[in-house]
Amino acid sequence: MLLVLLLLLAGTAPAYAYIDGGSAHLIIQGLIAAAVGLVYYIRNPREIWRALKRRWNRDRS
Repeated sequence: MLLVLLLLLAGTAPAYAYIDGGSAHLIIQGLIAAAVGLVYYIRNPREIWRALKRRWNRDRS
């Protein structure tokens, strides 16, 4: 494991990244969903915790 890490650090080469259109849309949608979820949580933290507690404590039989 250490040898692999050392080889990776020793061998340098330029890296080129490419994100296709479909992946970019998924990333953007994920960022928007995270932002909306964060805003909703900031506005309603008690409601969210109550819903999580209700879900956790419901009968699982």
